Amino acid sequence: MSRPDIDPELRAYFQCELKARHGARCFYCRRNFKKRPMRRKTLDHYIPHWIWPGWQVDNLVLACEGCNLAKGGMLPWPLVWLLLAAFPRDGWELAA
Repeated sequence: MSRPDIDPELRAYFQCELKARHGARCFYCRRNFKKRPMRRKTLDHYIPHWIWPGWQVDNLVLACEGCNLAKGGMLPWPLVWLLLAAFPRDGWELAA
């Protein structure tokens, strides 16, 4: 979930930028925010805040509260797939 320590004006700016970029919908489940209460709309760090700290618009997406909580501090699966495809897996072992 997004960090609560962001200035309300900056939050509003990011929401406008992200709405213009992705539309007024959750980045993950694609549900439209026009049909949901505004309090359910959150800013999510696409790459988790613990990996990419800060408030750069390039790493933010609009997410509904449920999707943001479900994702938590994990990397999104599309990013995991890209990383796995980019690095050879020879010699990797699965942990039990």
